[in-house]
Amino acid sequence: PQRRYRLGQTERASQNKCSVRNLSQKSRELEPLKNNLRLLPWQPARSLCSAGLMSMILPVAAGLSPNSALAEPALDRVLSGVQVISSNACTKLNIGFNLRVRYISHFPVGQGQELRVMLRPIDGQQAAAEILTRRESVRAPEIKGTPIRSIDFEAGDAAGPVLVIQFARPVSYQVGQGGDFQSLVVALSAKGPSSSCKPDLPPGGLSNSWSTTVSRADGAPAEAPSTRARARAKGNATQAQVRDAAALMDEGRAALKKNNFQGAIATFTKVLKLPENPSTPDAQEFLALARQRNGQTAEARAEYEDYLARYPSGEGMDRVRQRLAGIATVNGDPGAKLRDGRTGTGARDDGTQTWTVSGSASQFYIRDDSFRTLRDPSLPLNVTEDLDSHRVHQNELLSSLDAISTWSGNGVKSKLRFSGTEEHGFDNDREILGVAALFLETSVRDWGFDARVGRQTRNTGGVLGRFDGAVLSYQIDPMIRVNAVGGAPVARRRDTPFEDEKAFYGASVDIGPFLGGFDMSLFAIEQRDRSILDRRAVGAELRYTGGDKSLFATIDYDVHFADLNAAILTGSWTLADKSTLFGAFDYRKAPYLSAWNALQGQSFPTLYEMLRFKTLAEVEQLAADRTATFTSGSLGFSRPLNDTFQVSADVTVTNLEGTVASGGVDAVADTGTEYFYSAQMIGNKVFTAEDLFIAGLRFADLAQSNFYVLDFSARYPVMDGLKINPRLRLGYRTGDTTDLEEFSVLPSVLFNYYVTRDWNLELEAGAQWTDSTQNGVQETTTDFFFTVGYRYDFYADGQLTDQARANPYGVGALKR
Repeated sequence: PQRRYRLGQTERASQNKCSVRNLSQKSRELEPLKNNLRLLPWQPARSLCSAGLMSMILPVAAGLSPNSALAEPALDRVLSGVQVISSNACTKLNIGFNLRVRYISHFPVGQGQELRVMLRPIDGQQAAAEILTRRESVRAPEIKGTPIRSIDFEAGDAAGPVLVIQFARPVSYQVGQGGDFQSLVVALSAKGPSSSCKPDLPPGGLSNSWSTTVSRADGAPAEAPSTRARARAKGNATQAQVRDAAALMDEGRAALKKNNFQGAIATFTKVLKLPENPSTPDAQEFLALARQRNGQTAEARAEYEDYLARYPSGEGMDRVRQRLAGIATVNGDPGAKLRDGRTGTGARDDGTQTWTVSGSASQFYIRDDSFRTLRDPSLPLNVTEDLDSHRVHQNELLSSLDAISTWSGNGVKSKLRFSGTEEHGFDNDREILGVAALFLETSVRDWGFDARVGRQTRNTGGVLGRFDGAVLSYQIDPMIRVNAVGGAPVARRRDTPFEDEKAFYGASVDIGPFLGGFDMSLFAIEQRDRSILDRRAVGAELRYTGGDKSLFATIDYDVHFADLNAAILTGSWTLADKSTLFGAFDYRKAPYLSAWNALQGQSFPTLYEMLRFKTLAEVEQLAADRTATFTSGSLGFSRPLNDTFQVSADVTVTNLEGTVASGGVDAVADTGTEYFYSAQMIGNKVFTAEDLFIAGLRFADLAQSNFYVLDFSARYPVMDGLKINPRLRLGYRTGDTTDLEEFSVLPSVLFNYYVTRDWNLELEAGAQWTDSTQNGVQETTTDFFFTVGYRYDFYADGQLTDQARANPYGVGALKR
């Protein structure tokens, strides 16, 4: 386990030949390496073998210390993309992930040229599969007035997983948790600190918005989405609320007459937060008017369109249509048709279609060698060369492509995404092709209908990661959306659809928002291996995002095995002094209960082979016997000391319960309670405007040993676009029940050079020396690793009209 495995080999462990007993043994063997994810030889978390191991290891990776920062791109991307809402004074970035994450803290707090957002994965098993590699990027959107140089996810940062946004100049910002807990929201203020520019996107991010990525001259989207519909309270207004609304309307009109547009906006917004009442339509119209006069054209347009959709026969319909036409004319779009309140047709029904193509392509050469020396003082010196002392663990070229194409028009928008890798091994000339994502997604606005078909990742509704299949969604009501899902789980990127002959189907309903920021989902799901029931579960998710607080809770109960699969609770709270408190509780089966768990430790390749010798009841009992229970809890805080330094600390407690002996598989003893402690200090702008320094101290009280780590890293600008990232990690381990003593040193340096906005070169070299002594036997291991490569980000967008489609080769056919 102390040897690095080829990236392709991380997916080759057989699902039916690994047991919890072996996982527990591997966990103990890997104790000195738990803080270094890149050394762990497991497959993605949907396999039965890795699920248990990852549940045991992840608290260390997330809370004790990070993995080292190799530079190759992710095989399975963590970042899913960036969406933008832009206005004259505030730009909001919705940065999406392919796994659920929780916001921890960010630094610098309010302003800087490099923003670092600390986060933690909610689902440890999936996170370990997705972030085995160290760094990836998503193309930064071009926003006038707020130049973004890069958006990177770094799993190997000394402070833990972090999202890094670099700007061309210092900017003001606020950061918050995305409502779906699969995104982070960053609000960028163009004119300095602003209390009104908040990261307050609706639950679900912008997944249901109809904004286009085609930018106007001021950088605003051509069609900004309205968020008013999601912000309104539900139910019937009381008489007191009706009176309050009328009084607020008088106050708002007075402010509007005095040209106090900000005051009018705030007042009319208060009316719209009340349940529907006689003043609501007028409040919507006057709010749009106030925004229009305040220069917030995109927001005013969204409010006018929302008015027409809500009140197609309202008294102010004609006025609203005229004002909306005026906005279209001022923006140089006199031919744009207005929304038809009866049909809900979009603001642009003139045949114009918008399209985008974006993505990232990369190639990295990876080399990893180790040298091992074993010395037993009680034996004579062996001068014969050990042929196994030098091993080449990686010598390959990794090529990756992640591309997204979108197009929209006439009330329909679609997206096509591909993410795949090709690994070429120079030692054996073996090619490994893998597809992490390949799907088509389409939304029909007038119907409230969404569909996604293909290889995709889903982390809600009882679905546990990547699968081949389809998700269909229908918006019944502004508060209610129903979803249906079906497909086959995908354990490995190279798997063909339905390779394991397993299939699942399920349904869920999303409810919210309600009570000022809550939304929830209820689900039921069933999975079968042909006719054999593999998993049948029901559950719920509860999410809350409200300003400085966020909360996520989920429960998954298997009704067939009559046992609890998972109960997770996590949240964070940012105080007035910008300190952040965060905590989590995690109870889950490792892996989740399913009949396939019975194959662990057995020689049968499938359940059908096992059923030739055992009854179904015996198989299900073996599955329950092989399923361990993992419990963890964590608590931490971060606090900015000043504009330059921030400190943080956390503690994590874990326990893996043992399993019983049955079916020829030995019992596994409890690991006992293990403790992980971590503290970090981050310094920004210590010597220059763009430098960064991180110091970390970690301690792990493990079942059979204690582990101490000191971690130092820095990022320093050498010249414009070029930064150097040196790092040094010192480790010491001592055994509790043995005389084990181990020292390790890991220095490395990473060069990151942005040649242009789209071209990025990376080079990293490093070494790890480990010296251990146990029972008088001394072992010394030297490991050298080297990575070099490039990444190219691309993007294009435009508009295609009916005339252009009729004359595709004519001049002006494509608007850019």
